[in-house]
Amino acid sequence: MKKIIYITTIIFLLGIGKTIAQDTLKLSLKQAIELGLNNRNDLKSVYVNANIAKNNIDKAKKELLPDISVNSEIKYYDKLQPTYVPAGILNNKGAEKLSLGMKSNTLVSLDLNYSIYKPGLSQNIKIAKNDLLLSQEKSRAKQLDIKTEISMAYYNVLLKQIQFDITREIQMRYKFYNDLAKAKLDNGTLLESDALQVDLDYKNAVSNTNKNEQNYSLAVQNLKYKMNVLPAVIILCTDSLIGSDDIPTTGFDYENIIIKRSEIKQLEIKVSNNYLEFTKARLNYLPTVSLFANYSQVFAGSQFTYGNNFYWSPVDYIGIKFSIPITGNFKNGSNVRDSKLKIKQMEYDLKQKKADITYEIQQATSKLNNAQKNLTIAQDNYLLSRKICEQKKNQYTVGSFSYEKLIEIENTLNDTENNYISAVYDFLVAKIEYQQSLGE
Repeated sequence: MKKIIYITTIIFLLGIGKTIAQDTLKLSLKQAIELGLNNRNDLKSVYVNANIAKNNIDKAKKELLPDISVNSEIKYYDKLQPTYVPAGILNNKGAEKLSLGMKSNTLVSLDLNYSIYKPGLSQNIKIAKNDLLLSQEKSRAKQLDIKTEISMAYYNVLLKQIQFDITREIQMRYKFYNDLAKAKLDNGTLLESDALQVDLDYKNAVSNTNKNEQNYSLAVQNLKYKMNVLPAVIILCTDSLIGSDDIPTTGFDYENIIIKRSEIKQLEIKVSNNYLEFTKARLNYLPTVSLFANYSQVFAGSQFTYGNNFYWSPVDYIGIKFSIPITGNFKNGSNVRDSKLKIKQMEYDLKQKKADITYEIQQATSKLNNAQKNLTIAQDNYLLSRKICEQKKNQYTVGSFSYEKLIEIENTLNDTENNYISAVYDFLVAKIEYQQSLGE
């Protein structure tokens, strides 16, 4: 995963290296997504979870290794405990207490403890591998979420750019009206009150342009935040908000789409994990079989004269231990029942999620089809209203059309412009939701 990220970063930087040197990024949507995936720290944090899961597999495998240890123990008795010796044992006439043993005792041992069979040990490895698959799938889901966030932010910049461009066009038209009104006022062919009205309309148009410019700047800032780039970098979006071709919304293999969705994959991995936990709980009824062995060298002398071989004695043993849980089996029964219930619950969740995704795809497809149709109509109406407004503006210029009538046409154009922007936004949202429903 890290190698892929590094290679992608190098290719990406080579492609936009010149613009980066100038603190300006000209980005397509694809480039913006790649840059964001490389920069986002929350995604890097998710990748660490995958590495943790890999480490857990190694830890589970190492549980199969035997426990080998070297132990050393040194004891010195200032006073030895006396031992009762009956009469005649040591040719003694009567019973007496004698201090037997050595004051200095040293033990050096090598211990081996190996679980020949331990219930659930192999299951722990399988569970750890399953957790890695789940962690990797969560990483993929996080990538998809970040792609969606950056796509929404990128499209929002393009949308705000359209709004800004439209209000600038409106401002230019009202500036033309205002300049013409001032000329007529100077010539004495227009009342001052009418000229002031035209001037007020122009100032309102300037104000709207400034507001939309601010909204555009905020949208660019949000895109920079989603990509985790420095605020000082200049962002230029090169893609178009609306493609020339309609997005295909027919001929889908729903079953194939559903099984590729991250939510389904995560649930399937969780179901598999519950089965592993169930198997592990059942295996806990079985005994643990262990092999143990020891080899020791024991030193017993009155002083610490380790160089004298006479005082050293070897000791060794080997054995097998069977450990059968008694009361533990009663406790384990609850774990088995709990695993069965979780498996059943997860299977229900999986079936419901498949139904939810099927409905989600159908709804997203219908919304996108409707949004495409509505956008086409709104776009046609917008172009037509601009054409009509341009014609009326020419008539107003030659004095054959009143300013009041012209403002009515402008208001109609504003309505069609707002409808067009609203249709663009609806199409944007529908497009994102549609791609999400397909797991893209």
